[in-house]
Amino acid sequence: MIRNIYILSLITFLFVVTGCSESSAPAEEVESVSLEDQFSKVIGQGKWTIVNVWSTSCISCRSEIPDLQDFHEAHKDQDATVLGIAIGFPNFDYPDRQTVRDFVRDYFVDFPTLTADAEQASNLIGEYVTMIPVSFFYNPEGELVGRLQGTTNRQEIEDMMDLYLKNPVPYVSSLQLE
Repeated sequence: MIRNIYILSLITFLFVVTGCSESSAPAEEVESVSLEDQFSKVIGQGKWTIVNVWSTSCISCRSEIPDLQDFHEAHKDQDATVLGIAIGFPNFDYPDRQTVRDFVRDYFVDFPTLTADAEQASNLIGEYVTMIPVSFFYNPEGELVGRLQGTTNRQEIEDMMDLYLKNPVPYVSSLQLE
């Protein structure tokens, strides 16, 4: 079990290291993958995806990570996954990558985590990121169908998925990008 946690943490660490920004290594050594490519590898792949925007320096964000990890662990092999997007706080700028790597390692986070500033995160999601933490819900087809502002937990995430499955209404938000 500890070995599995270690391996998953290492994979997540490598995901953060390799895909989050420009690399200083020569192009022939490291494949260049954009944030958009990383995002599209997770969204709309036949599973629910919960995209959580958070920061290592946001106390509310830090407090919800264990529930997000618990949800991810319970659902990743079945019907849902979590994708984290770490941003800087309080300025919503680009976070320190080493701080994010250390946090992911220290808290045994094994869901994929990207780093971006608020503008990049907003462009990926298609809605303005104006506060953290915030979670966006994508159905298995990759459609944005919900948003939870503020700290969340596993039960709220599961309730949101169940609510949509019982009544799949189109998602409308005043914060959608034009």
